[in-house]
Amino acid sequence: MTIRIYPSRLPGEPLETHHHKSLTIHQWMSENVTGYRFGEKQRVSFEVAGKHIAESEWKDTKVHPQDDVSVYPIPYADPATWAVIAIVVSIASAAYSIYMMTQMKGMGSTSTGDQLDLNPAKANSAKLGDPIREIFGKYRVYPDYLVQPVSRFDGSDRQIYRTQMFLSLGVGNLQISQSDIKIGNTPVSSFGDDVSYVIYPPGADISGESRADNWYNSTEVGGTTSGTAGLDLASTGPSSVSINSDAVVFSGNNITLVGETSDDDDDTNDGSSVPDSWKVGADINVEAPDTFTAATEGGRSVIYGDFTELAPYVGMPITAVWNDYSYDIYISSFNKGSAAIPGQGGNAASITANAAPTTYDFSSQAVSFTITWIGVSYVISLTANYVTMQGLADEITDQLTGSGLFASGDNTLLSIKEKNSPYSGNSIGHTVLPSSLFGSAPVIVAGVASSGGTPEVLPSITLAYDSATGTPFSGVPVGVIRLSLGAQGNQYRITAIDGLTISVERLISSSDGDSSEIDTNWPGFTERTLLDSNVTGDNDDYNWMGPFLCCPDGETTSMVEMNFVFTSGLAHLNKKGKKKWKTVELAIQYRLSGGDWTEVRKSYGGKTLNEIGYTEVFNLPTKGQYEFRVRRITEVDSSDRDSIQWQAMRAKLTARPNSYADITTMAVTVRTGTRLAAQSDRRINVVATRLYDGYPSRSISGALNHLLSTTDAQVDTAAINALEASYWTPRKETFDYSADSDSSSMLDILQKIATAGMGYFHLSDGLATVGREGVKNWSGVITPQETTEELTTAFKAPSSDDYDGVDVTYINSTTWAEETVQCRTSDNPTPNKVESYKLDGVVTEDRAYRIGMRRLMKYIYQRCTYSTSTELDALCYRYGDRVVVTDDIPGSNTISCLVVGMQYTDSLVTIETPERLDWSFTNPRVLFRLQDGSATGLLTPTRVDDFTFTVPNSANLSPELWEMDSGSIEPPRVMFCSSESAGYDTLISEISPDADGTCQVTALSYDPKFYQHDDDTYPGNVS
Repeated sequence: MTIRIYPSRLPGEPLETHHHKSLTIHQWMSENVTGYRFGEKQRVSFEVAGKHIAESEWKDTKVHPQDDVSVYPIPYADPATWAVIAIVVSIASAAYSIYMMTQMKGMGSTSTGDQLDLNPAKANSAKLGDPIREIFGKYRVYPDYLVQPVSRFDGSDRQIYRTQMFLSLGVGNLQISQSDIKIGNTPVSSFGDDVSYVIYPPGADISGESRADNWYNSTEVGGTTSGTAGLDLASTGPSSVSINSDAVVFSGNNITLVGETSDDDDDTNDGSSVPDSWKVGADINVEAPDTFTAATEGGRSVIYGDFTELAPYVGMPITAVWNDYSYDIYISSFNKGSAAIPGQGGNAASITANAAPTTYDFSSQAVSFTITWIGVSYVISLTANYVTMQGLADEITDQLTGSGLFASGDNTLLSIKEKNSPYSGNSIGHTVLPSSLFGSAPVIVAGVASSGGTPEVLPSITLAYDSATGTPFSGVPVGVIRLSLGAQGNQYRITAIDGLTISVERLISSSDGDSSEIDTNWPGFTERTLLDSNVTGDNDDYNWMGPFLCCPDGETTSMVEMNFVFTSGLAHLNKKGKKKWKTVELAIQYRLSGGDWTEVRKSYGGKTLNEIGYTEVFNLPTKGQYEFRVRRITEVDSSDRDSIQWQAMRAKLTARPNSYADITTMAVTVRTGTRLAAQSDRRINVVATRLYDGYPSRSISGALNHLLSTTDAQVDTAAINALEASYWTPRKETFDYSADSDSSSMLDILQKIATAGMGYFHLSDGLATVGREGVKNWSGVITPQETTEELTTAFKAPSSDDYDGVDVTYINSTTWAEETVQCRTSDNPTPNKVESYKLDGVVTEDRAYRIGMRRLMKYIYQRCTYSTSTELDALCYRYGDRVVVTDDIPGSNTISCLVVGMQYTDSLVTIETPERLDWSFTNPRVLFRLQDGSATGLLTPTRVDDFTFTVPNSANLSPELWEMDSGSIEPPRVMFCSSESAGYDTLISEISPDADGTCQVTALSYDPKFYQHDDDTYPGNVS
């Protein structure tokens, strides 16, 4: 297994992962953490298999390769001990802050289902007006959007959410391998089919690439400041309103309210009334229960009763409401039953009142009695106002369902009797019968059995979940039950309203399941008066979300897409918490600006607690600028998971490029959802290598020559290539950088390239060239003979304001994160003042350390600045040349003079000067400034006399090339000096020509110590 180091105990991915062998925690810390000491207060804690390991047990706790080891920071630890966890604090504080802010965005939201990430490309962005990125060498980049990204939900799996992007990688040809394309820190190959991409070279034809289509995402639709993924449509949903009535009479296609009469002129009538918001064409929900008999046969519930109103067939989707529980189920079987065949003779058992009922209203004082028939007791409870004799008889008959008895009100007398012949010969038993119904002496007739005949067989149905052949429906208690059975959804549409009577037609789901249609086979309601019906509808005030324009001014479109997301799933939860099917319907309207609205209805159904979404496509009749508005038709139910948000609206624009000249592009499709964790970094990044024409891909010379080839400057190609061959290639020095900021000029980039090669860029007489700083020979001498003013020396004394340490921040090519190397001297590991230096183009710690040590050495040893002026002599030199500067101050042990005479042989050159030479100098030496401005090395002279000396002849002197008698060129100079005082060793820092024909020269002191660390490897942090 591995040791994983986390930035905190918040949920998220580890920042570092380390493989380990069998060893103790103490051994692992000793091997991997600089400065670690057992017994000191530690900055981290270890957990092995989820168990915390105390610091005192680190030496005794051994971890094995199969162990799961986690390391967490301790927020309250003493900051003085932070240095012992260099492996953790190598993550820059800025990066840690970004990481934490990324995690905090998701805090405060909870869900029991899977969450979809609606923004998978967090670090990719559109950079409008910014320069197009140019990659030099090898570098990791986060590609930029060329068109707006498009996110869609999958039509076959609503939990799958895919984002399509078309990205700009950068200018020029780029080499990219599959392993170098990642989402966050994970290669795209690890995602399999969840990620697909195509890379297009510059100028490639992309006319057939759908991901390059130009979609405009409406800014009015989408995430809100309240933290939702889209516009919440709950505010547009209708509220529920029920009819106001004591009882309801169902008959055919009519629903009649029973109670006080309608008052059309009084909308505030508190009696029976149809809600004012219900109009013809409105949809209502009707639950009209009836009495059925339930039995259990073969492990499933069988329902017996009159199903005429339902008009059932095998496979019919229905909604059954029983005991306040709603079930969306299917009819598994249907038996039509058979009518009774009368027998011969016999007599029906009966109980008949001897007086008419004194009341039909039992709402204030309920009554009950028990009827016993063939060993089964039926409790009759009357608790409401039944208004009429027929309403009372219907209620008693309903409560006797399945018994073979029925109630009637013939001749104003209430009677309970056996229904059909053949008669059973049994008698009706009873408890005390209410006198308000049966009078004081009800007449009881004993039954006499018939001979022959066949009893009635009641129609029956069985039910199943999901489909007709699904899991059998069971659990309904045996016996008489009160049950509402209707087409799935129990939806009806109002066709007419007349006073207190509503005419309706039944609705069923269309074949595509996305809309509703009229059920032409519905026979209507069975006539009955109900007290326990439920007739509800929408109090619809048409609160629309919108309208919003789908495309910007001046643009037209003929295709619009919308995303709708159910953030908490889509399901109805019953009282036991079980998931049931839930359907939500939306109305979407569009129009050309100022025209008439066209409405499209969309219906969504499901029973899942996971977040799901839908992408709807609208192909519009003509191109134009359309506006859309949306509202929720289905009432919002607090007990359901049906919160829907309008997450996106986008319009496809006609204008789009078919190719991108000089740009490498990439089309990407990313699947999010449950495949990527909520804390995963879903940024698409690419490690790309720039391909230069005619030069190695990561070479410094390739970067320089490529960039300079885009200008009109003359390029010192020979010098650049010579440095590549002599230094940069042998030393494996490269330039790896991404230029994408409008604040950087070409000169800035050229200087960065030169700095990465331990050199400098400069222009000289229109020639662009690069020099390498380091140990080098003299390029020339500036003697008092060339100067037009005195040499001035400025010395900077050491102080506490000087930098005595340098921290170099660079991008590491392994992690592609900012890291820091500490540049220190061995005698000062804890400096007082540290410079923070950002180094671009260098991606290894050793090279960053070497360049940082150069800076530190100059802070320590480069303390003198020399300035003087010459005529045009200074123009012989360039910035960065090593030049010896001399003066003629007495006591400086230097004498500068012209060469007034010269004779040479193959072995010796005899030099004559006009000034007396001081041969008392310690170990006399001479240095020649030749006529082209160049300088020789120090040579040992041999005295001939006070004005004459000889030196060995060499190719450096080449006296045969000297023009001693020319009037157009000055003779060479010679500097006579002590071996201990050979002038001032300097590096030219500035040459500024003046209007009077002179040149101001500024030079800094030169010391080989500056470059003593040029070949060092980084020793690690020392503090």
